[in-house]
Order: sequence, then C-alpha cells, then structure tokens
Amino acid sequence: MKKVGMIFFVLGLIVSCTNVKESKEYKQLESERDSLLSQSSASDAEVSEMMSVISEVEANFDKIREAEKYISTQSSQSGEMNKDTKARVTENFQMITEVLQRNKKQLAALNKKFENSNSQVASLKNTIDRLNREMQESANRLTELQAELVKKDEQIAQLSSDIESLAVETEQQSSTIQQQDRTLHTAYYVFGTASELKDQKILSGGFLRATRVLQDTFNKEYFLEIDIRDVTQIALYAPKAKLWSTHPDGTYELVKGSDGNLTLQITDTQRFWSLTKYLIIEVN
Repeated sequence: MKKVGMIFFVLGLIVSCTNVKESKEYKQLESERDSLLSQSSASDAEVSEMMSVISEVEANFDKIREAEKYISTQSSQSGEMNKDTKARVTENFQMITEVLQRNKKQLAALNKKFENSNSQVASLKNTIDRLNREMQESANRLTELQAELVKKDEQIAQLSSDIESLAVETEQQSSTIQQQDRTLHTAYYVFGTASELKDQKILSGGFLRATRVLQDTFNKEYFLEIDIRDVTQIALYAPKAKLWSTHPDGTYELVKGSDGNLTLQITDTQRFWSLTKYLIIEVN
C-alpha cells in the first residue's frame, strides 16, 4: 500500500510540473499503479473470504462444544439413560461428526489458501493455527466421549447381568424356601374301613404296619395331601372311627355332628403332627 501511495505522489508531481501524460515514464507508473490497485483489491477479497470461512468454522466449534457438554453431562450420570436421552446423545454424536467433517474440509481449504497468500493475509496465521489445534482437540474429545459411553454401557451391562443373576439366585432360593416350607407343613391322611386299609397294605391283621415298611409299600395315591396350617378339620362320614397313627393325647377330638357322623377336630396342630405326618383312621 505504501508503494501505491508513492506512485500516486510521483504521478501527481509529474502532472503538476509538466504535461507528460503521454510520456513513457508516466505510462509505466500508471501501469504499475493499476497493477497494485488490482492486487490490493484481490487481496482484500481474499481476506474477506477467509474471514467468512473462519467465522463459520468458529460458529461450528461453538455448536460442537455445546453438544460435547450435553454428552459429557449425561455420561457422568449414574444409572442407565432413558430412551429419549439415548436418542438425543446419538443425535449429538452424529452432529459433532458431521460438523467436524465440514470444519476439516474448510480448514484444509483455508490452510491451502494461507500457504499461497501474500503478507497481508499472513496476519491471520495465529487464528488459523488456533483453529487447526481446536480441530484436533475436538476430534480427540469425541473419541474420549465415545470411549466413556462404551465403558458406561459395559458397566451397566455388567450391573444388569449381576442383577439378573441375583434375581435368578433369589428366585431359586425363594423357590427352595417355599418348597421346604411346603414340605415342613405337608401331611397325609387316609380313612377307610379295615378291609379298605388292608387292601392298600396300610393295615395288616388289624395292626398298623411299621412306619418304614408302610412308606415303602403302601399305595401313596390312596392318601390325601394337606397343608397342616390350613386343615384342622376332617369329615369322616361315619359314626365310628379309630386312629391307628400315633398322635399325642389332648391334641384332637372326634366330634359327632347332627347327622351322627364324626369329624376329626385337630386342636393343637403342632403337637398333633409332631410324631408323624401320616394320619390313618379306620371308620365303620
């Protein structure tokens, strides 16, 4: 620009001193002036174009920083993300990736233009260098955020697996406890005439078979299974009854109904079933 000013000054002197517009020297200076003005105009346009690109790149980095902040905040939260949050995080990742690709292309063009620029454009060097560094830093942060989310997903998956295993184990334990509880409170009873009980190998010659032999040989399907917590009365549908199984005195009664038939009334459940879980009643 100083050179252009000097040329204008010299041209002014020449014109003011003599009428030499048609001289060789004047025309040469005029040509140089026009050339420098053209270069200056092109340089100004180049700077304007580069500043426009820089402004767009910086605006894109602002968008990236906002998206990174949201992803980082969600990643640091405990527990699994809900469906909407996951969708928004995915959208932010996609946006960052797309903007980084756009910035990469723009910075590549800017770097090339800078390499071919004159001294006037060289004043943008610090800005362009900063944008290049931020580009690399943004790419690195994106990789780190992706790694953090993968780690979080792995931790959640492991936690879910542990919870599932614990749930299965708890269910198995609960099932075992329930089964043990049922077994503890399960009893069996049968009533019938002497001949019926003999036919089922429960009575032999009018006497109750030994418990071990009974359990090995009797028809189990002939007995009825009950929960002793629920059943305290057993209708016998007969006017006479005799208990062949062993149960402590004072733990039951044979109560006669209005129809003359007996009902076994268990008055002390725990003691009644303390000696055996098999109740055998002969009726007639």
